[in-house]
Formats: sequence, structure tokens, C-alpha cells
Amino acid sequence: MIEEKLSGGVQSLEVGLAVLNALLEHNKPIILKELSSRLDMHPAKVHRYLVSLIRMNYAKQLEDGQYALGDQAWRLGLNCIQHTDVLQLVQHLIYELQNKIGCGIQISKWSPRGPLVVQSIESNHPISIVTKVGSVMPLINSAAGRVFASYMPEAIIKPLMLAEWEKATQNHYPIKPSNWDEFLALKQTTLQHGMAIAQGDLLVGINAVGLPIFNAHHSMEFCIVALDSEMFFSVQEGSEKLELFKREVAAINQYIQTR
Repeated sequence: MIEEKLSGGVQSLEVGLAVLNALLEHNKPIILKELSSRLDMHPAKVHRYLVSLIRMNYAKQLEDGQYALGDQAWRLGLNCIQHTDVLQLVQHLIYELQNKIGCGIQISKWSPRGPLVVQSIESNHPISIVTKVGSVMPLINSAAGRVFASYMPEAIIKPLMLAEWEKATQNHYPIKPSNWDEFLALKQTTLQHGMAIAQGDLLVGINAVGLPIFNAHHSMEFCIVALDSEMFFSVQEGSEKLELFKREVAAINQYIQTR
């Protein structure tokens, strides 16, 4: 039988959520001793709650013994993001946009790990794009990543981009831009045109264009990406489908500003 105290609450649940909150606020793997110190709680007690959180997949223990958020915690956060006011406000316009251009549509919001895909609508054409809701897009060579990297503060995005370059070097695969100076040149172009293009940079044969969506306070709320096979979606300047995409996204931004 589940313990239920409507007036006073359930103390053990509150303690468990306090442990989860500590993992969330730390936002990176943490050892038991440090977590216990942050909570001012005996390590053995913290460990018992961690075991329960791990069983429910809200936490996980890494190979080095540290603790981090589990997949269920990320799914909970993703569900909240999907129901933000601005995104819900323009859902009908997003589906109208997809119907008009026929390309796949992906919506990404910023997360501490990078651009997080929170919505994905399949293309009308027979192509296979495996990026799923909940995926974190790379900053360097994805359209969404390049948009966020261009519009967000450098202090936030630079460490993440340096980590991507380091990983690429370790795994011996090239990515462009290949260094910070090259990115700054790309950033200037992205801001000038108000969009980022990934022409086969992430997926061979797939063209993607990302555009920013701003909230009523003129801060970037999310990124909308149109992507499709290069056969169906030309990203050359003046392309009819590209221009249609830009006009429709401009209308979405205008709609948000007038609500």
C-alpha cells in the first residue's frame, strides 16, 4: 500500500527528491562524499536514496563510481520543455509549415548538454533520418548547433565546442569548422543571414537549414530546422523551398511577437 499523507506530505519522498535536486543542480557527475556534504546528510543514507533513484532510472552510477542523472530524469525535463508556452502557442504554425515545404522538421531547445531535439516531424519523402526526440545535436556540424552556437554567449558554448573538437581528434574524423577561428567566421555569416546551413556536414546527402525562433523578450526560444535529401531540398541562395521556409519562419516569429 502506498503511504499517503495529504496534509503533511511524505517525508521520505521529500528526502529522495532533495537528493535528485542535488544531482540536478550539480549538473555533472559527483562522488557520494561530495553529494552527502551538499545535502548535509550521512553518506549511507544518501546511498540508500540513490539506489532507489537508480532503480527508477532517475539516477545512474558511472563506471568510475560517480553518480549522475538517469534517462528518466532527462525524459521528465524533456516533457516539460515540450509543453512550454511559446512552443505550444505555435504548434499549428509548425505543422502548417511542414505541410507547405514537405521537408522534415526538427525543433531544438537549449540544454546544458547542447541543443536538445524536443519535436520531430518526418519528411514527406522516403528518406531515413535517425535523429530522435531527446537527441543532443552537435554544436559544430549540425544546423541547430550552429544556430545556438552563433546566438548564445561564447562563455557557454565554447567549452562544449572544444570538447567536440577534442573528441573528433581522438576518433580521427574531420569536422568543420575545424577550430575556433573558423567557427567565428561561420558565426558572422550565420548572424548576417539569420540562418545556419549544414550541407551534408552531419549526414551525407542530407541538407539542413536552421533558423532561430525568438520569444516576446527577443531572446532565442528554440531553433527550427528543415531537413531533407539534397534531391528534394536545395539550400542554394534563391531556392524556392528555402525562401518559403524562411518566410514561414519569419511569420512564426512575427506571430509570437504580437501575442
